[in-house]
Amino acid sequence: MVGRCPDGPGVPAAWAWVEALRDLAGATPPEHVGPLSALLDPDGVAAGPRGDATAGRFRLHAAFTRWLASAAARQPLAVFIDDLHEADEETMALLGRAAAIDGVPLLVVAAYRPGHADTTLAPLMAGLARRDPYRVPLGGLGVAEVATLVRALCGTDVAEEVVTALAERTGGNPFYVGESARLLMGRDPSAAVVGVPDGIRDVVRQRLALLPAEAAAILRLAAVAGAEAHVAVLCTAAGAPAAEVVDALEVCVTAGLLTEPGPGLVRFTHPLLRDRVYSDLSGLRRCLLHGRLAGALEQLRPDARPALALRFTRSGDPAMAGRAVEFALRAAELAEHRYAHDVSADLLRQALDAAELIPEPGDARAERAVDLLGTLMRAQIRAGSGDAAARTRRRAPDAAQRAGREDLAVAAFTAWTEPTPWLTRSHGTVDRHAVDTLERLTARPGPPPADLARLLQALVDELPRDAGEQARTAAERQLALARRVGDPGLLAAALTTMTKLLPHEAQAARCVPVVAELRELTARHDLPAYRWVCEQVDAMVAAIGNDVEAVKRHAREGLAVARRYRMPEAEAEAASLSTLAMLAHAGGRFVEAEGLYGQVRERLVRHNASRAADLHARGVITMRLSQGRIAEIEPLARTLHAAWGARGGEALALVLALQGKLEEARAVRFDAVPVPDHFYGVRLGARARLACLLGDTEAAAALVPLLRPVRDQFGSAAAAAFCTRPLTLALGEVCALLGDAAGAWSAFARAAEVARLWGSPHGEAAAVEGARSLPAPAGA
Repeated sequence: MVGRCPDGPGVPAAWAWVEALRDLAGATPPEHVGPLSALLDPDGVAAGPRGDATAGRFRLHAAFTRWLASAAARQPLAVFIDDLHEADEETMALLGRAAAIDGVPLLVVAAYRPGHADTTLAPLMAGLARRDPYRVPLGGLGVAEVATLVRALCGTDVAEEVVTALAERTGGNPFYVGESARLLMGRDPSAAVVGVPDGIRDVVRQRLALLPAEAAAILRLAAVAGAEAHVAVLCTAAGAPAAEVVDALEVCVTAGLLTEPGPGLVRFTHPLLRDRVYSDLSGLRRCLLHGRLAGALEQLRPDARPALALRFTRSGDPAMAGRAVEFALRAAELAEHRYAHDVSADLLRQALDAAELIPEPGDARAERAVDLLGTLMRAQIRAGSGDAAARTRRRAPDAAQRAGREDLAVAAFTAWTEPTPWLTRSHGTVDRHAVDTLERLTARPGPPPADLARLLQALVDELPRDAGEQARTAAERQLALARRVGDPGLLAAALTTMTKLLPHEAQAARCVPVVAELRELTARHDLPAYRWVCEQVDAMVAAIGNDVEAVKRHAREGLAVARRYRMPEAEAEAASLSTLAMLAHAGGRFVEAEGLYGQVRERLVRHNASRAADLHARGVITMRLSQGRIAEIEPLARTLHAAWGARGGEALALVLALQGKLEEARAVRFDAVPVPDHFYGVRLGARARLACLLGDTEAAAALVPLLRPVRDQFGSAAAAAFCTRPLTLALGEVCALLGDAAGAWSAFARAAEVARLWGSPHGEAAAVEGARSLPAPAGA
């Protein structure tokens, strides 16, 4: 089986596997096609996603794995995927599945260009490393090998100093050596010492200058077509007699610039050659040639939807913009059917760009924009790009507002149908216009129950975390409407909205039956993303109750679900790696915790999540506080404060005070009352320590009623992502500052108990130290 990942855009999703599996299906067809038809059908539409996309992708991967294993069990099987550096995420995911198959004679080989393993291929390489793959690095040619290649091409003896010069200037790159040698053919070989350009761009330019004008023009058209092109398409796009085009192509083949990999096909001898020819074209020339290729492709290969979308879009012609949108949408649909959500999102962005060129009335433009933005947003969520989806969500209501259409506003706000347990806006910010619009839309009669339920979900997401009763009322209305409609996905979304009302104190008990119902629903209807939500919320509830074993269990289950169903952002969140990092921190395993927080950041950065740096910084700050490594925290705390302003002030003020910079600490401003969000416990603990360091009895007295309801929690463990110290330790410290020795003694004793429950030696030591600082209680 051989599959290639063609370079550049305009390639169908998962194409390397579509190509490779076509060969396997001819020799060993699968017993049951089922979800595999998305890869076996060239159009990929007949077996589009059914139900939950996450579960559908899992079923496709399972069927793919079973088929390869079964085929290899019958006869040894080799799979070769070439040009892996050009692969989309679904191609890489399927390669990872194939490489994990054990117990059968299956050889999986992948080739990629050097320099890509640390970028696009890094996640795949990390996964494959566990399989201990055999690596064959290919370096540059040595002087002796350069001599062999040059003499073979030039057909004559070449002086040693010429060979040495070529080896040095080309770095042994076989392509560069070959092109340089061809440039020297028919000339004095000694010219290589001074006449070979230092860069491959100049080599290619000189090679092109030697071609007849007709051949150079066709070569440029072929470069716009891609690394490989159909001769018939080039003939039609060139607008010249076929015989003349073929003559020009033959000149390029003879010159070693093109090869003939199959009947009616030409391919550049090296991707770098095509890149250099293409990059030397002016923008105007590229647009013209893309337009010609679009017309030729539509005439000869109307099924080439991704390529057609690319050509029409890059033509820059408003008259072709409608066709660009049409083909981009059809190509995005194909990508969705193959669960290549990242490819789908790219195509939808392309469609949005092309739609801007369509001359049409404002209302029609707004309708198209809202529809495209909603589709793009869902693809981004499925691709694990929550931040990108949140930014897209902001654009849709703006388009509706510009058109002055409430029906479009409803469509914009109800487009978010995928499960997202994280915030869909920047943490701590509130868009008052969005809130006002949603309040108006949810108050008026008219929307169908399903739309109204989605609007209420959007309202809860947009409300500030201290909205309290308003958020709860909206969530309860959403749940009632979802029950009436009876759609499993809508009901799961409504139950998730209920769990987003953070499970603090008394609310934690209310989450238990909600999560139990959600678990039953996810099992009945195969909704794995919501299954992970269950693990997340149950981990938080267990943390509130100091049930450490349950926290561990839910974290491991959450991580297993996220990895099994390839949910990259969920893998980093609470009930996954963040929770395991928190548990390691609580247990004093700081090196392990730091490594896990590093993995959290790595996964979020990979998906451009803006919270990556913030979550990592908070994890490091809380650990350094526990370790007493205060000076190291200040740069991080300042960065956090610069990004968050008053919402990040407690950490900076505490770090300054711990270093004795009391006046600087007093000058830092933070919110008067901490918002009850995921960082609530961290903020309360920081404020309590700060009040004690500054001797601020007024602040200490204000903290007592806030600390009492959460005194049994271990730091901010309720968020299942970070921890500091037992909050009852903070309560003991402020009680001591206020002169309440009995209250302080009781709090320190309870703090030691909580620390022992979490296996936290540093937490217990701090509680014991606090108790020692007090006079012995009466009767002790």
